[in-house]
Amino acid sequence: MIATQLPLVFTALSPPSPDTRPWIDLSGQAEGLGFAGPVWVSLALADALEPNPNEADDDYDQRLYDLLWLAQFQAALEGGSSTFTFSFPRTHRLTSAISETSLRLRVEDHRQAIRIGLLADF
Repeated sequence: MIATQLPLVFTALSPPSPDTRPWIDLSGQAEGLGFAGPVWVSLALADALEPNPNEADDDYDQRLYDLLWLAQFQAALEGGSSTFTFSFPRTHRLTSAISETSLRLRVEDHRQAIRIGLLADF
């Protein structure tokens, strides 16, 4: 048997485009806040907003509303696309201890749809 050496070729991968990453349609929730078209939130951002096991479940709804409102406000100020910081408190259910969470976000007008996500999502 003859031994064959296989060449190893390494190429740098470019980051995936936003079109190939998972996005969640929140158009229904965003409609009442002034968004005219479809609104998509990155899965990573939606996961970051999810309540921890020791938080009240209704915190997520308020965070989502606050995020959509702030994204609409920032987009209106900047003319469609903007980078901003979204901060929210996390309250422990049993101890009532409060910790602050800050996320650096981007809102962009992508082909007649609004996308909101973490900076790494774009």
